[in-house]
Amino acid sequence: FLKKTMAPALHPTAASGFDKQADAYAALDQIQTLVPDLNASICDLAAGTGILTQLLVEDCGYKNVTAVEPVNAMREKLSSILPEVTTKKGTSWEIPLPSESQDVVIVAQAWHWFADLQSLREIYRILKPNGHFILIWNLESPRSRWVQGLRNIYERYESSAPQYRLGLWKQVFEDKEAAKLFKLPLNHIQFEYDFLVAKENIFRRVMTKSYISILTDEERANVTKEMEAILADPTSEFSVDEHNQALYPHDTDLFWTQKRN
Repeated sequence: FLKKTMAPALHPTAASGFDKQADAYAALDQIQTLVPDLNASICDLAAGTGILTQLLVEDCGYKNVTAVEPVNAMREKLSSILPEVTTKKGTSWEIPLPSESQDVVIVAQAWHWFADLQSLREIYRILKPNGHFILIWNLESPRSRWVQGLRNIYERYESSAPQYRLGLWKQVFEDKEAAKLFKLPLNHIQFEYDFLVAKENIFRRVMTKSYISILTDEERANVTKEMEAILADPTSEFSVDEHNQALYPHDTDLFWTQKRN
């Protein structure tokens, strides 16, 4: 069941907006609990510009991280920030790493773009026996009324994008072949991750969302106008401190499993 098939094409929205989220991750302690060996071989798959890669290397202290990313500009930026990290051009369907070479494969903010059997087969192939497969997402939290109000605005534009929150990425793990490759069901833990952000960066963050960045100028202007109305509404409970910063509630979801021997 590891037969190689034709690699699917990148979803157009994914190709235009891989890993533009600028969050740190609240899940680092859990990763270190699962993978205590700092010499473990770790593949950061769909690494983007290296947001998670940098945390794995500089915050966690992992010494053998390889970043795999299909988009040239992002990979180049990653290399400029982390020249000591090995970077390789590749996708989840064709990972340029040897079989049974990795202790861990981590996908942050991206698995929903390529959640299919071919990706699972490739991740299985490069993992060592009992190797960990870890998935991470950060998402604006509906615990906040104003955050939910903003989400109601910009999520209207998701269109055909298979966003994480829709849960479509879980379907591949229901396939019988997935159960032959990995120990299922997935383990899951959620962390509350709230941080201060300048008010203007709230708008900037929304504008960098992949499905918003491809809108027309007029459409983006309308989104901004609607968001400004939400934040100006006293019932939204939005407020800033003396530095014009707001507490931006997020939830971090971490899922993990292990390769079957």
